[in-house]
Amino acid sequence: MLRSISKTCFAYACTWSRARRTAMPFIIGYHRVVEDFERCSRNTIPSMLISTRMLEQHIDWLAKRYTIMSLDEIGARVDSNVPCERPAAAITFDDGYADVYHHAFPILKRKGIPAAVFVVTSLAGTGRPQIFDRLYRILKDSVSSEQERFRLMTIALNVFPQDQIESLVASMEQSGAGNAESELDEMAPLTWDMIETMHRNGVTIGSHTVRHRLLPSETIETAQLELAQSKETLESRLGAEVKHFAYPDGRFNPAVVRAVNSAGYRFAYSICSSRDRDFPRLTIPRKVLWERACVNPLGRFSPSIMDCHARRIFERRGACEHDHRKQHGTIS
Repeated sequence: MLRSISKTCFAYACTWSRARRTAMPFIIGYHRVVEDFERCSRNTIPSMLISTRMLEQHIDWLAKRYTIMSLDEIGARVDSNVPCERPAAAITFDDGYADVYHHAFPILKRKGIPAAVFVVTSLAGTGRPQIFDRLYRILKDSVSSEQERFRLMTIALNVFPQDQIESLVASMEQSGAGNAESELDEMAPLTWDMIETMHRNGVTIGSHTVRHRLLPSETIETAQLELAQSKETLESRLGAEVKHFAYPDGRFNPAVVRAVNSAGYRFAYSICSSRDRDFPRLTIPRKVLWERACVNPLGRFSPSIMDCHARRIFERRGACEHDHRKQHGTIS
Protein backbone atom coordinates (compact mmCIF):
# COMPACT_ATOMS: atom_id res chain seq x y z
CA MET A 1 0.00 0.00 0.00
CA LEU A 2 2.81 2.43 0.91
CA ARG A 3 4.51 1.78 -2.42
CA SER A 4 1.22 2.39 -4.26
CA ILE A 5 0.69 5.68 -2.42
CA SER A 6 4.24 6.82 -3.22
CA LYS A 7 3.84 5.88 -6.89
CA THR A 8 0.56 7.78 -7.14
CA CYS A 9 1.99 10.91 -5.47
CA PHE A 10 5.05 10.80 -7.71
CA ALA A 11 2.86 10.39 -10.83
CA TYR A 12 0.62 13.27 -9.79
CA ALA A 13 3.66 15.54 -9.34
CA CYS A 14 5.06 14.52 -12.73
CA THR A 15 1.76 15.37 -14.42
CA TRP A 16 2.32 19.02 -13.51
CA SER A 17 6.01 19.01 -14.32
CA ARG A 18 7.94 19.31 -17.56
CA ALA A 19 9.11 15.73 -17.26
CA ARG A 20 10.57 14.23 -20.41
CA ARG A 21 8.29 13.24 -23.28
CA THR A 22 9.14 10.77 -25.99
CA ALA A 23 8.89 11.51 -29.69
CA MET A 24 7.93 7.88 -30.36
CA PRO A 25 4.25 6.98 -30.64
CA PHE A 26 2.79 5.55 -27.44
CA ILE A 27 2.03 1.95 -28.36
CA ILE A 28 0.29 -0.17 -25.72
CA GLY A 29 0.36 -3.95 -25.54
CA TYR A 30 -2.38 -5.93 -23.82
CA HIS A 31 -3.01 -9.66 -23.61
CA ARG A 32 -6.35 -10.98 -22.33
CA VAL A 33 -9.55 -8.95 -21.89
CA VAL A 34 -12.05 -10.29 -19.36
CA GLU A 35 -15.31 -9.17 -17.81
CA ASP A 36 -14.40 -10.03 -14.20
CA PHE A 37 -10.75 -9.45 -13.33
CA GLU A 38 -11.00 -10.60 -9.71
CA ARG A 39 -12.53 -13.94 -10.62
CA CYS A 40 -10.21 -14.65 -13.56
CA SER A 41 -7.07 -13.61 -11.68
CA ARG A 42 -7.62 -16.43 -9.19
CA ASN A 43 -7.13 -19.01 -11.91
CA THR A 44 -4.60 -17.55 -14.34
CA ILE A 45 -1.69 -15.10 -14.60
CA PRO A 46 -3.08 -11.77 -13.26
CA SER A 47 -0.64 -9.57 -15.17
CA MET A 48 -2.04 -10.92 -18.44
CA LEU A 49 -5.52 -9.58 -17.71
CA ILE A 50 -7.44 -6.36 -18.07
CA SER A 51 -11.16 -5.97 -17.46
CA THR A 52 -13.48 -4.45 -20.06
CA ARG A 53 -14.22 -1.61 -17.63
CA MET A 54 -10.55 -0.74 -17.14
CA LEU A 55 -9.80 -1.11 -20.86
CA GLU A 56 -12.51 1.44 -21.65
CA GLN A 57 -10.98 3.86 -19.15
CA HIS A 58 -7.57 3.44 -20.80
CA ILE A 59 -9.07 4.01 -24.27
CA ASP A 60 -11.06 7.07 -23.19
CA TRP A 61 -7.96 8.61 -21.60
CA LEU A 62 -5.95 7.96 -24.78
CA ALA A 63 -8.63 9.36 -27.08
CA LYS A 64 -8.62 12.71 -25.25
CA ARG A 65 -4.87 13.17 -25.55
CA TYR A 66 -3.68 11.23 -28.60
CA THR A 67 -4.63 10.43 -32.14
CA ILE A 68 -5.17 6.66 -31.94
CA MET A 69 -3.86 5.18 -35.17
CA SER A 70 -3.62 1.82 -36.88
CA LEU A 71 -0.16 0.24 -37.01
CA ASP A 72 0.02 1.00 -40.73
CA GLU A 73 -0.54 4.69 -39.92
CA ILE A 74 2.03 4.50 -37.12
CA GLY A 75 4.47 2.90 -39.55
CA ALA A 76 3.93 5.66 -42.09
CA ARG A 77 4.54 8.23 -39.38
CA VAL A 78 7.74 6.48 -38.28
CA ASP A 79 8.89 6.34 -41.92
CA SER A 80 8.13 9.98 -42.72
CA ASN A 81 9.26 11.65 -39.48
CA VAL A 82 6.66 14.33 -40.23
CA PRO A 83 5.40 15.93 -36.99
CA CYS A 84 1.66 15.86 -36.29
CA GLU A 85 -0.50 18.26 -34.31
CA ARG A 86 -1.31 15.61 -31.69
CA PRO A 87 0.89 12.78 -30.41
CA ALA A 88 0.10 9.34 -31.80
CA ALA A 89 -0.89 6.16 -29.98
CA ALA A 90 -1.78 2.61 -30.96
CA ILE A 91 -3.47 -0.32 -29.20
CA THR A 92 -2.24 -3.88 -29.66
CA PHE A 93 -3.06 -7.31 -28.23
CA ASP A 94 -0.54 -10.16 -28.05
CA ASP A 95 -0.97 -13.95 -28.23
CA GLY A 96 -4.37 -14.04 -29.95
CA TYR A 97 -6.75 -14.88 -27.11
CA ALA A 98 -10.41 -15.43 -28.04
CA ASP A 99 -11.54 -13.09 -25.26
CA VAL A 100 -10.06 -10.20 -27.26
CA TYR A 101 -12.68 -10.98 -29.91
CA HIS A 102 -15.47 -11.45 -27.37
CA HIS A 103 -14.73 -8.49 -25.08
CA ALA A 104 -12.31 -6.00 -26.66
CA PHE A 105 -13.44 -6.08 -30.29
CA PRO A 106 -17.01 -4.87 -29.51
CA ILE A 107 -15.63 -1.94 -27.48
CA LEU A 108 -13.23 -0.97 -30.26
CA LYS A 109 -15.98 -1.16 -32.89
CA ARG A 110 -18.37 0.92 -30.80
CA LYS A 111 -15.79 3.62 -30.20
CA GLY A 112 -14.33 3.53 -33.72
CA ILE A 113 -10.83 2.75 -32.42
CA PRO A 114 -8.23 0.94 -34.58
CA ALA A 115 -6.20 -1.86 -33.05
CA ALA A 116 -3.87 -4.75 -33.88
CA VAL A 117 -3.80 -8.39 -32.81
CA PHE A 118 -0.63 -10.50 -32.95
CA VAL A 119 -1.48 -14.15 -33.57
CA VAL A 120 0.33 -17.38 -32.66
CA THR A 121 -0.62 -19.28 -35.80
CA SER A 122 -0.22 -22.88 -34.57
CA LEU A 123 -2.81 -22.29 -31.84
CA ALA A 124 -5.44 -20.48 -33.92
CA GLY A 125 -8.57 -22.59 -34.17
CA THR A 126 -7.24 -25.38 -31.94
CA GLY A 127 -8.88 -24.41 -28.64
CA ARG A 128 -5.52 -25.18 -26.99
CA PRO A 129 -4.20 -22.58 -24.50
CA GLN A 130 -0.70 -21.16 -24.53
CA ILE A 131 2.01 -23.34 -22.97
CA PHE A 132 2.68 -20.80 -20.21
CA ASP A 133 -1.02 -20.70 -19.28
CA ARG A 134 -1.08 -24.50 -19.03
CA LEU A 135 2.11 -24.58 -16.97
CA TYR A 136 0.79 -21.91 -14.59
CA ARG A 137 -2.43 -23.91 -14.14
CA ILE A 138 -0.43 -27.01 -13.21
CA LEU A 139 1.69 -25.07 -10.71
CA LYS A 140 -1.49 -23.64 -9.18
CA ASP A 141 -2.44 -27.13 -7.95
CA SER A 142 0.73 -27.44 -5.87
CA VAL A 143 2.09 -23.91 -5.22
CA SER A 144 -0.15 -21.60 -3.19
CA SER A 145 1.75 -18.32 -3.70
CA GLU A 146 0.92 -16.40 -6.88
CA GLN A 147 4.39 -14.83 -6.93
CA GLU A 148 6.11 -18.20 -6.49
CA ARG A 149 4.03 -19.79 -9.27
CA PHE A 150 4.99 -16.99 -11.63
CA ARG A 151 8.66 -17.22 -10.60
CA LEU A 152 8.83 -20.97 -11.19
CA MET A 153 7.01 -20.68 -14.50
CA THR A 154 9.43 -17.97 -15.66
CA ILE A 155 12.48 -20.04 -14.65
CA ALA A 156 11.18 -23.06 -16.56
CA LEU A 157 10.47 -21.05 -19.70
CA ASN A 158 13.90 -19.40 -19.53
CA VAL A 159 15.92 -22.56 -18.86
CA PHE A 160 14.29 -25.38 -20.82
CA PRO A 161 13.61 -25.65 -24.56
CA GLN A 162 9.92 -25.27 -25.38
CA ASP A 163 9.66 -28.82 -26.75
CA GLN A 164 10.75 -30.22 -23.36
CA ILE A 165 8.23 -28.05 -21.52
CA GLU A 166 5.47 -29.12 -23.92
CA SER A 167 6.29 -32.78 -23.28
CA LEU A 168 6.35 -32.33 -19.50
CA VAL A 169 3.12 -30.33 -19.39
CA ALA A 170 1.31 -32.81 -21.64
CA SER A 171 2.42 -35.69 -19.42
CA MET A 172 1.23 -33.95 -16.26
CA GLU A 173 -2.09 -33.02 -17.88
CA GLN A 174 -2.66 -36.66 -18.80
CA SER A 175 -2.31 -37.51 -15.11
CA GLY A 176 -5.01 -34.95 -14.29
CA ALA A 177 -2.94 -31.92 -13.26
CA GLY A 178 -4.28 -28.49 -14.16
CA ASN A 179 -7.29 -29.86 -15.99
CA ALA A 180 -10.08 -27.55 -14.84
CA GLU A 181 -11.83 -27.56 -18.21
CA SER A 182 -13.92 -24.41 -17.77
CA GLU A 183 -10.84 -22.40 -16.77
CA LEU A 184 -8.84 -23.72 -19.73
CA ASP A 185 -11.72 -22.83 -22.07
CA GLU A 186 -11.47 -19.20 -20.94
CA MET A 187 -7.82 -19.16 -22.11
CA ALA A 188 -8.68 -20.45 -25.59
CA PRO A 189 -7.10 -18.86 -28.66
CA LEU A 190 -8.92 -17.12 -31.47
CA THR A 191 -10.52 -19.20 -34.19
CA TRP A 192 -9.70 -18.43 -37.80
CA ASP A 193 -13.24 -17.17 -38.28
CA MET A 194 -12.71 -14.64 -35.48
CA ILE A 195 -9.36 -13.56 -36.94
CA GLU A 196 -10.84 -13.12 -40.42
CA THR A 197 -13.86 -11.23 -39.05
CA MET A 198 -11.63 -8.76 -37.20
CA HIS A 199 -9.43 -8.36 -40.27
CA ARG A 200 -12.47 -7.54 -42.43
CA ASN A 201 -13.47 -4.93 -39.84
CA GLY A 202 -10.17 -3.09 -39.98
CA VAL A 203 -8.19 -4.75 -37.18
CA THR A 204 -4.55 -5.18 -38.17
CA ILE A 205 -3.45 -8.82 -37.89
CA GLY A 206 0.24 -9.38 -37.22
CA SER A 207 2.48 -12.35 -36.50
CA HIS A 208 3.58 -13.56 -33.09
CA THR A 209 5.43 -16.60 -34.51
CA VAL A 210 4.11 -20.12 -35.08
CA ARG A 211 4.46 -21.44 -31.53
CA HIS A 212 5.36 -18.42 -29.36
CA ARG A 213 8.96 -19.53 -29.15
CA LEU A 214 11.41 -17.21 -27.38
CA LEU A 215 13.49 -16.59 -30.49
CA PRO A 216 16.90 -15.71 -28.98
CA SER A 217 16.87 -19.12 -27.26
CA GLU A 218 16.35 -21.02 -30.52
CA THR A 219 18.66 -21.89 -33.40
CA ILE A 220 18.71 -19.44 -36.27
CA GLU A 221 17.05 -22.07 -38.47
CA THR A 222 14.16 -22.47 -36.03
CA ALA A 223 13.77 -18.71 -35.67
CA GLN A 224 13.66 -18.28 -39.45
CA LEU A 225 10.97 -20.98 -39.78
CA GLU A 226 8.88 -19.45 -37.00
CA LEU A 227 9.00 -16.06 -38.70
CA ALA A 228 8.45 -17.19 -42.28
CA GLN A 229 5.78 -19.84 -41.70
CA SER A 230 3.62 -17.65 -39.46
CA LYS A 231 3.73 -14.85 -42.03
CA GLU A 232 2.87 -17.22 -44.88
CA THR A 233 -0.02 -18.78 -42.95
CA LEU A 234 -1.56 -15.43 -42.08
CA GLU A 235 -1.17 -14.06 -45.60
CA SER A 236 -2.75 -17.17 -47.07
CA ARG A 237 -5.71 -17.00 -44.67
CA LEU A 238 -6.27 -13.25 -44.93
CA GLY A 239 -5.35 -12.64 -48.55
CA ALA A 240 -3.30 -9.62 -47.51
CA GLU A 241 0.31 -8.73 -46.77
CA VAL A 242 1.37 -9.12 -43.15
CA LYS A 243 3.78 -6.28 -42.34
CA HIS A 244 3.84 -6.34 -38.55
CA PHE A 245 5.53 -8.67 -36.06
CA ALA A 246 5.67 -8.74 -32.24
CA TYR A 247 8.55 -10.49 -30.47
CA PRO A 248 7.30 -13.14 -28.00
CA ASP A 249 7.97 -11.81 -24.51
CA GLY A 250 9.64 -8.85 -26.22
CA ARG A 251 12.83 -10.84 -26.70
CA PHE A 252 15.21 -10.08 -29.53
CA ASN A 253 18.90 -9.81 -30.27
CA PRO A 254 20.75 -8.63 -33.40
CA ALA A 255 20.50 -12.04 -35.11
CA VAL A 256 16.77 -12.29 -34.47
CA VAL A 257 16.20 -8.76 -35.76
CA ARG A 258 18.10 -9.60 -38.95
CA ALA A 259 15.94 -12.73 -39.34
CA VAL A 260 12.78 -10.62 -38.94
CA ASN A 261 14.08 -8.31 -41.66
CA SER A 262 14.90 -11.24 -43.97
CA ALA A 263 11.41 -12.69 -43.45
CA GLY A 264 9.95 -9.54 -44.99
CA TYR A 265 8.33 -7.79 -42.04
CA ARG A 266 8.38 -3.99 -42.31
CA PHE A 267 7.73 -3.22 -38.63
CA ALA A 268 8.34 -5.15 -35.42
CA TYR A 269 7.53 -4.39 -31.79
CA SER A 270 9.18 -5.12 -28.47
CA ILE A 271 7.97 -4.44 -24.91
CA CYS A 272 10.75 -2.09 -23.81
CA SER A 273 12.70 0.97 -24.97
CA SER A 274 15.73 -0.91 -26.32
CA ARG A 275 16.38 -0.29 -30.02
CA ASP A 276 18.57 -1.81 -32.70
CA ARG A 277 20.37 1.10 -34.36
CA ASP A 278 20.56 -0.73 -37.67
CA PHE A 279 16.87 -1.67 -37.66
CA PRO A 280 14.92 0.92 -35.65
CA ARG A 281 11.65 0.07 -37.47
CA LEU A 282 12.03 -3.54 -36.32
CA THR A 283 12.48 -2.62 -32.65
CA ILE A 284 9.62 -0.19 -32.05
CA PRO A 285 8.95 0.20 -28.30
CA ARG A 286 5.65 -0.71 -26.66
CA LYS A 287 4.38 -0.52 -23.10
CA VAL A 288 2.54 -3.56 -21.75
CA LEU A 289 -0.33 -2.65 -19.43
CA TRP A 290 -2.77 -4.69 -17.37
CA GLU A 291 -5.59 -4.21 -14.85
CA ARG A 292 -3.47 -2.76 -12.04
CA ALA A 293 -0.82 -0.96 -14.10
CA CYS A 294 -2.55 2.42 -13.80
CA VAL A 295 -4.47 2.34 -10.51
CA ASN A 296 -4.17 4.41 -7.33
CA PRO A 297 -4.13 2.95 -3.78
CA LEU A 298 -7.94 2.67 -3.90
CA GLY A 299 -7.75 0.48 -7.01
CA ARG A 300 -9.23 3.18 -9.25
CA PHE A 301 -7.88 4.27 -12.61
CA SER A 302 -5.25 7.01 -12.23
CA PRO A 303 -4.81 9.39 -15.19
CA SER A 304 -1.54 10.58 -13.65
CA ILE A 305 -0.03 7.08 -13.57
CA MET A 306 -1.23 6.43 -17.13
CA ASP A 307 0.47 9.66 -18.19
CA CYS A 308 3.73 8.54 -16.57
CA HIS A 309 3.57 5.24 -18.45
CA ALA A 310 2.99 7.15 -21.70
CA ARG A 311 6.08 9.27 -21.01
CA ARG A 312 8.03 6.24 -19.69
CA ILE A 313 8.86 8.16 -16.53
CA PHE A 314 8.91 5.02 -14.37
CA GLU A 315 11.58 3.44 -16.57
CA ARG A 316 15.31 3.81 -16.20
CA ARG A 317 16.90 4.71 -19.53
CA GLY A 318 18.15 1.61 -21.32
CA ALA A 319 16.95 -0.67 -18.53
CA CYS A 320 15.42 -3.99 -19.56
CA GLU A 321 15.20 -7.41 -17.92
CA HIS A 322 16.44 -8.99 -21.17
CA ASP A 323 19.93 -8.66 -22.64
CA HIS A 324 19.19 -7.70 -26.25
CA ARG A 325 22.86 -7.82 -27.24
CA LYS A 326 23.66 -11.34 -26.10
CA GLN A 327 23.69 -14.19 -28.59
CA HIS A 328 21.86 -17.25 -27.20
CA GLY A 329 22.14 -20.87 -28.21
CA THR A 330 23.39 -21.28 -31.75
CA ILE A 331 21.81 -18.17 -33.22
CA SER A 332 24.38 -16.11 -35.12
